[in-house]
Amino acid sequence: MRAYLSVILCCFILAIPSSHIVSANSGSVELNEYSFDKIVSKFDATLVKFDVAFPFGDKHDAFVALAKEAKDVHELLFAEVGVKDYGERENEALAKKYGATKDNFPVVKLFLKGKGEPIAFDDTKGFTSDHLRNFVRDNSGIYLSLPGCIKDLDILAIKFQSSAKEDREKILKQTEDAVEKLDSKDAATGKIYKTIMQKVLEKGDDFITAEIKRVNKLLSGKVSDEKKKELASRINILQSFTFSSSNKKDEL
Repeated sequence: MRAYLSVILCCFILAIPSSHIVSANSGSVELNEYSFDKIVSKFDATLVKFDVAFPFGDKHDAFVALAKEAKDVHELLFAEVGVKDYGERENEALAKKYGATKDNFPVVKLFLKGKGEPIAFDDTKGFTSDHLRNFVRDNSGIYLSLPGCIKDLDILAIKFQSSAKEDREKILKQTEDAVEKLDSKDAATGKIYKTIMQKVLEKGDDFITAEIKRVNKLLSGKVSDEKKKELASRINILQSFTFSSSNKKDEL
């Protein structure tokens, strides 16, 4: 009986289209020329990597890491199109349609529902999870937490920046209450959110832009690795305050 059930189970798995299988190792969906349009059209945003059939290396690892991290962001799909340049040359025509060939693999493009053409990811400044994350955030309006940030406080930061002055005072109070409840390891980070809000109320919205420039200038100088990490986290927190104004929709 067990053998019979095993055969049935194997047949069931083999009957599932490969385009619907999410790899446990990659967190992304494998698409092909038959399933591509059907699947991509169902999501608000789809980040697609066109690559060799069996990808590997730092760039693939960066894509996979972000796909795993964003597994609970249901409006965003991570997908891969594996291209073969031998045999039946599977998916080669699909990749060429979007400007991807073996000469420039991997190519990453962001497909947005309702938009005719995808947005190309520019990897000249680096092909990392952080760069991919910012690319998605900046072009889709979908929230993805940045390293060193606290999601609940990011939500408050986004609401703060998109609210009128009288409401900002209330959000600052909510932030102060939230910071008091943080674990000791997150307390210092929480205080940064609170301080930024206080400075914005005191100096205006231009404080955010000025502070980002100031911190970036510090980062470009000679600082220790520990300080560099601290400053990078501060930049990411500041970016949470710019999220609502630079993106198309509020996903929170």
